[in-house]
Amino acid sequence: MKKEIFTDIIKIFLSSFFIFLFSWLLFYSVNINKLAVQSEDTLPAMFLPLSIVKSHTLYLDEYYDMLIQRYPHPDDKDYIKGLTPFYLKKIGDHYASAFPIITPIISIPLYIIPALSSMEINWQNIIFLSHLSSSIIMSLAGSMFYVLLRKGLNTGRRIGILGSLIYLFATINYALISQAMWQHGTVQLFLILATLYWIYSLQEDKILNYILFGLFSGLAILSRPTAVITFLILLTAAVLYKTKEKFREITNVQIKSIVLNKKLLSYLFYTILGILPSVLFFIWYNNTFYQNISNQGYADQLLGSWLSPFPQSFLGVWFSPSKGILIYSPIFVFSLMGLTQSLKRKEYRNVIFFIIILIHTLVISLWKHWYGGWSFGYRMSSDIIPYLVFMIVPFLNSDLFSKYKKLFYILFAISVFIEIMGIIFFDGIWHAAYDKGFRDTSWLWSIKDSEALFNIRRVLVKAGLMEKACPRCL
Repeated sequence: MKKEIFTDIIKIFLSSFFIFLFSWLLFYSVNINKLAVQSEDTLPAMFLPLSIVKSHTLYLDEYYDMLIQRYPHPDDKDYIKGLTPFYLKKIGDHYASAFPIITPIISIPLYIIPALSSMEINWQNIIFLSHLSSSIIMSLAGSMFYVLLRKGLNTGRRIGILGSLIYLFATINYALISQAMWQHGTVQLFLILATLYWIYSLQEDKILNYILFGLFSGLAILSRPTAVITFLILLTAAVLYKTKEKFREITNVQIKSIVLNKKLLSYLFYTILGILPSVLFFIWYNNTFYQNISNQGYADQLLGSWLSPFPQSFLGVWFSPSKGILIYSPIFVFSLMGLTQSLKRKEYRNVIFFIIILIHTLVISLWKHWYGGWSFGYRMSSDIIPYLVFMIVPFLNSDLFSKYKKLFYILFAISVFIEIMGIIFFDGIWHAAYDKGFRDTSWLWSIKDSEALFNIRRVLVKAGLMEKACPRCL
């Protein structure tokens, strides 16, 4: 069993890595998709490993001119006003990333040799390194997801591989997250590991399980603050579960109370101990480089960015023709069927995963950029992709799978096809043509002007069957 799982991990990692990397290389090298950097959000992460290795700093001063020459502030394209682009924070005379820094930090091993060699620091080399890094991070996440399915959820090999394929290729992990140094691949990797040790901590009262659950949860929160939602739900569920177990085991009321409190305090103590390195690291780098927590990228948005028109935005997270989870990954229809199977069997672990999905999407739907800005699909909800796939597992293990097997594979194929279309077509042109920002989100509900139909019109233009793909298009 161990040898089989290890062999599958290697196969999943290598195959997904090559597919992620060469999907981009293929369409980029033949000029079908010329977008090498998916978003300015990822720019600091592309350069930070170099700055850390070469200059031993989190400041990006050395690369500031290079960055603004290609990606200037939109109101200072001539570099006259000295405005700082949104993806950077000016701290005194220095420039730092406006986003969490864990993705570039875990990418350092890949950058070490190029950074210390005579490699020329140019856009072509940096872009290639960034694609290598994002492909590796997402492939690692896929490999660990397989481990979680096999050893955490105790699935068979068939379901383990099928679940991993859904996770890697039927979601925006393929077309978006694996193609740039987003925070999302890193947070998924650490949430997968945190969930694995959360399950172990419920099965065995081992201190190491508690510590590792806390450690990976802390790293996930450092990677992307929204991971705190998942951590708090998992922690609450674990405390309730252990409370229930102790009530079953101990009959004397007075002794029960003492032992129960001691056990829970032990669980909480070691979980917090696991989180502590992340807390200390955050305090250190914030005080050393950012000087004040208000200089952290999301600090100035925390109170004034909950501007979405709820519940339209919540429905949009799921059903928007150009951003919805169930539109871009229709395979997740079976997550709902998996939930019903879990309830029938009283498998409440999947109910916890459902609560994570529900709370996360509710919170994201209140954020002004719930749709993810200039990106492909449901980027802001991508943190919960592992849990959406988990919920499919009970369906795959039920008699319903035989009944809906054909529909399942059709929706799986459609989901993968949509991701391939993202690899080919996502270049920001649709956003440039239709994006009206967060104050008027009617553009996200148009079927006629949806991203999918716009891309079909682009093909027709190329074929000479249409003059223009949109009124503003050349």
